[in-house]
Amino acid sequence: MSAGPLDNRPASGAPLVLLTGFEPFGGMDHNPSWDVVTAVAARAAAGQSSLPGAPEVRPLCLPVAFGQAPRLLDEAVEAAVVEGRPPAAVLALGLAAGTDVVRLERVGVNLRDARIPDNAGAQPADEPVVEGGDGALFSTLRLKAAHTRISAANIPVQLSLSAGSFVCNDVLYSLLHGLRVRGLEIPGGFVHVPDLRDPLAPVRLEGAVEAVEILLEEALHGGADVATPGGTLH
Repeated sequence: MSAGPLDNRPASGAPLVLLTGFEPFGGMDHNPSWDVVTAVAARAAAGQSSLPGAPEVRPLCLPVAFGQAPRLLDEAVEAAVVEGRPPAAVLALGLAAGTDVVRLERVGVNLRDARIPDNAGAQPADEPVVEGGDGALFSTLRLKAAHTRISAANIPVQLSLSAGSFVCNDVLYSLLHGLRVRGLEIPGGFVHVPDLRDPLAPVRLEGAVEAVEILLEEALHGGADVATPGGTLH
């Protein structure tokens, strides 16, 4: 089943956005990615967000588990398609502990290589996410356009070429692969946030929520990303 860019709006006119975060892992009692997801969804439900078209933001909390997390997201995408509401955008969020910026991930790699076990105890080494899949897949979000606006809002932000090789990358690569296999022309990608509850973190919850809303605005805007130089030298 496939849907083009104009097929993701139900009769009511309200687009659907799938937004995911993660459960806690690594000994933490919270996951800031889920804090952001619930805040963005609550703002949308209350009509307080800046998102065009008054979309329904459907939140989903994923387990920090290889295979399980991408499967649940894939099932959510399929359920929306069956419902007759292919998502207008799919954005997954995760925690990058120790970073001090919002990281807009550009690339998902076909690699599972876990430095620590996931929450189910799995610790794969040098395994593919999808057997026989492409080595890498690129986010289909308007990342550079969003990066320009987020930076202008004085929110620390970075275009990132690696989502790692843990469950965050598992979700990113699987999402992009699944959309391609289904033939869905849907903006999809991944964002890492810092530990927003860390008193020393330069990004707070409000800033991360604003950054995500800007990224979703750009996704719902549609069209190709802006072609401005923004790569890294190393």
